[in-house]
Amino acid sequence: MFKKILIANRGEVALRIIQACRQLNIATVAVYAKVEQHSLFVQQADEAYCVGPDTAPSSYLNREGILMAALLSGADAIHPGYGFLAEDALFAKMCAECGLTFIGPQPETIALLADKAAAKTYAQQQDVPVIPGGSGLKDEAALRQTAARLGYPVMLKASFGGGGKGMRVLSSERELQHQYHLIQEEARQAFLNDAVYLEKYLTRARHIEVQVLQDQAGHLQLLGDRECSLQRNHQKVVEESPAAILTPAERENLYQLARQIMAGLDYVGLGTLEFLFAEHHFYFLEMNTRLQVEHAVTELTTGMDLVVTQIEVAAGKLIKPGVQTFKGHAIEVRLNAQAQGALLATGRLETFRLFTGARVDTGYREGDQILPYYDALVAKILVKQPTRKKAIEKLQRCLQHVQIKGIGTNLATLTQIMALPSYQANLVDIHFLAHLAGDAQ
Repeated sequence: MFKKILIANRGEVALRIIQACRQLNIATVAVYAKVEQHSLFVQQADEAYCVGPDTAPSSYLNREGILMAALLSGADAIHPGYGFLAEDALFAKMCAECGLTFIGPQPETIALLADKAAAKTYAQQQDVPVIPGGSGLKDEAALRQTAARLGYPVMLKASFGGGGKGMRVLSSERELQHQYHLIQEEARQAFLNDAVYLEKYLTRARHIEVQVLQDQAGHLQLLGDRECSLQRNHQKVVEESPAAILTPAERENLYQLARQIMAGLDYVGLGTLEFLFAEHHFYFLEMNTRLQVEHAVTELTTGMDLVVTQIEVAAGKLIKPGVQTFKGHAIEVRLNAQAQGALLATGRLETFRLFTGARVDTGYREGDQILPYYDALVAKILVKQPTRKKAIEKLQRCLQHVQIKGIGTNLATLTQIMALPSYQANLVDIHFLAHLAGDAQ
């Protein structure tokens, strides 16, 4: 087992990893931006090193600074959490070159799956359906030709994108001509690579995930499924486990597709296979080679500590292959900073009190500052009950007790979603929130 783990992340996920390390009696090292030197995750870690001033590129994406902190601290492994360097093949390779275990798959596997177009090609080779589209498109003429073949609307995506960035729905050739260079520039700024690809846009679909875990001997565990259809600007807002819409036969089909994808991968660690589900058919979207933000709903239904297990597998522990049993229904909502009226999405948390009857994962305390440099997540609020209906009812009660002042949030939207008869009846799809808000997609 590892003696000391450096956590190449911040906030809620850094605290989550610290908690898991304490269970395993592993010392922890935090890295932080100078503006976050008084943050809770910095105080909770056994050691902490400043790796930059403020913005993500100058701190949490500072590969060399993070590796230097790991070597100075005597860490023997690095946990990247999610976001930042979690799916950075170069960083994983640099860790190996420094004699550090990167808690995740091999750099070559990360590189394959980080390229969304290449990952879809791989899935097709494994006889897994993908949304019709085109990759390797080098110029605007090729894009126009492919879009005409697919038929509008189409989705133009950054090949190395994620987190909802570098994605546009295009309804005409005119929109494609207008958006193409904008998406290229957005991809270049966010992912340092401006490659793009096209795919057919499904007007009615649901977002379904499978949580997988594989050890160094190739033993594969399927840890249940999740529904993450409720998204705004391609960012997940509500997540559930399991995906209640699936019949037993559909779930087995989904798991078989997951097995086919994993069978061809030299993979070690946690991963998430993402699919679109439309007209009773699954289409592979992508694989995230890391811990997911929504991992906690799977923890509630399986009873497993996924971060502890992830660390153990990285250290060489073998697992029992098969499908993990899950019980009950869990729902997670993301309480995000969001400008509302006169309140900005940044500022001081003057009041920050969350209902103790739910599981709450957060990196903040009352009095903390929400800074403009990082993601908008303030807290994840989770409940588990025997049925989906009871889980919704409990979450409604929990949200009524949330008290937050000083910044704007999406609390009113979360409360509204839980009360909607269409949500309660599970009549949702990936465009549900856009239609709810009247957003133009």
